[in-house]
Amino acid sequence: MVAAAAGSLESVLPERRRPGYGAIVASVSGGRTVLAMVRANSPLRFVRPTFPGTTSAAVCLVTFGGGLVDGDEVDVDLEVEPGATLVVFTQASTKVFRGASRQALRAKVEGTLVLLPDPVSAFAGARYTQAVDVALGLDGACVLLDGFTAGRPAFGDRWAMNALELRTTVTHEGRAVLTDALSLDTADGAITERAGRFDAFATLVAVGRRVSPVVSAIQREVVAPPSRDLVVAASPLPRADALELPGAIARVAASSSARALAAVRSRLRNLPDIDAVDPFGSRY
Repeated sequence: MVAAAAGSLESVLPERRRPGYGAIVASVSGGRTVLAMVRANSPLRFVRPTFPGTTSAAVCLVTFGGGLVDGDEVDVDLEVEPGATLVVFTQASTKVFRGASRQALRAKVEGTLVLLPDPVSAFAGARYTQAVDVALGLDGACVLLDGFTAGRPAFGDRWAMNALELRTTVTHEGRAVLTDALSLDTADGAITERAGRFDAFATLVAVGRRVSPVVSAIQREVVAPPSRDLVVAASPLPRADALELPGAIARVAASSSARALAAVRSRLRNLPDIDAVDPFGSRY
């Protein structure tokens, strides 16, 4: 569990020396978000880029070795203190090779967390588990992206993984706002048949008053001709509405990861309004 303050999180670290563990605390100093603490154990590494025109802080999650292999475990604890804005992203897609591996991210958010990782690409024989758990405080807010792809279709490795288990939960002051879970396992039948014509899927979520411009962009109708290559479904989050919080979710299915990302980015165009940057923009 993420500790209540930087000092207490620091005290947990001696017990968290195992490979693949990392912790970040973002706070406010001098009118800007700063990283009060950044710790990572190999093969996990945190890169801290700077983006002009914003007072938020950004962290890029990197794992050495080109991807996750059998037995790899990555655990990250984040704490975003009041008034701080933290953008977390990855250098590229998370490649998952044959065998069992997992990633877990736990966040305590009193400020604003923008979590925009590249999609997971699980290859033949992979069994991958991922959990993202975000606990929002009274004024906490978040923008979360979760995506996965077919693997390596160009090399004949399409939906050839053994299993994908993905779960995202968001709470606000201990009350459930979102529980989103996906299980794809060859024990339940061929994954290819369930994925159909699509090679990439993504889910974009925004919750909280501080990210209301993104909530509006997610729900805004985009007029486009029908396409076999892209399907987008967006809606408000009923549990957020019951708590009188702005909240929305968009689900994307696309024939390629590039099309899925384009659909997601069109709904992230209001990130500057919440003092955050689109990390994908530096690549395209």
